[in-house]
Amino acid sequence: MMNPEPVKTYKKALLVICLGYILLLIETTLGLPFHFGHIQLDGLVPLIAWYGIQHPLPGGILAVLGLGILSEQMSAMPYGLYILVYAGEYLMIRYILNQIVCAAAWQQMMLVSFLSIEIVAVLLIGSGATELLWPWGFAQALLNGIIAPLWFFVFDKANWFIFSQDMRP
Repeated sequence: MMNPEPVKTYKKALLVICLGYILLLIETTLGLPFHFGHIQLDGLVPLIAWYGIQHPLPGGILAVLGLGILSEQMSAMPYGLYILVYAGEYLMIRYILNQIVCAAAWQQMMLVSFLSIEIVAVLLIGSGATELLWPWGFAQALLNGIIAPLWFFVFDKANWFIFSQDMRP
């Protein structure tokens, strides 16, 4: 009989990629009402943070790389940039979690804000729009951090709903 743990890891990775795809579709097609100047609601950064908090290396990185490839297909950014920043975010989360415990909601908000500014900076530099880092990039990172608990709640509920179906006979 096959060990259920690797199968569960792959299911969670597939769940994250599907959630990321849905978020990308919503943000690119219906996202216009949620834009505030250069600031927009972004669920991908909290999704990677949520996934990184729960899933260690080496299996966790596969879903993040998949999200990076998926994001690049819907972007005009240079090839490899999303893979680089999403993998960097995930690895930074894993490093931080090895050093401290990140259990409280305010710590998760700070973590998402910190990682958001890293992602925003790399993406703005990659796109050649570095002048937008201040104040828009910092405002984007602050918004991502503030709404991170809401995103974490949504991701926890989706995770529970999908994996509670496996528990039923």
